[in-house]
Amino acid sequence: MNIGLTGMPGTMKSTIGRELARMTGMPLADTDEIIEREEGRSISEIFASEGEEYFRRRESEVVVRECAGDGRIISFGGGAVLREENRRAIRSGCFCVRLTASPERIAERCCGDSRPLLVGDTLARVRALAAERERYYAECALFCVDTTDMVPSDAAREILSAFEKISTFGK
Repeated sequence: MNIGLTGMPGTMKSTIGRELARMTGMPLADTDEIIEREEGRSISEIFASEGEEYFRRRESEVVVRECAGDGRIISFGGGAVLREENRRAIRSGCFCVRLTASPERIAERCCGDSRPLLVGDTLARVRALAAERERYYAECALFCVDTTDMVPSDAAREILSAFEKISTFGK
């Protein structure tokens, strides 16, 4: 089974994913990094030249492909849960953990980033995106970790503890 990390931008999915990979020896598949590598350009550049719809199609290809594998840590982009096909793939292929943080902490972490959907009033954009995506994150996740005041290694340990409990349930 894969361990999937979902949640808003700025909840430390990539950072915690790297920590989980280090702790478990499982490979990390960061869907945003995969898209950038395969496209040869940044997500901001993809949004600017091709638009969000093109990016979401590429994201779906990567999400479905990575969820079909096994034994990896998968860090999903914040909007990966928007498409039903992605949510199905995530639910069927992952022990999905939702990472949360306060809107203020997310805005603080993302301030100065080039994330296309957080341009402008970052805090207002974070709140709007969170409200829009809440039900989708909840639909996918089996476990939730609030990273507002947490260091990545503690979050990773909490996730691994929950994963081990689920993995051994019924054995």
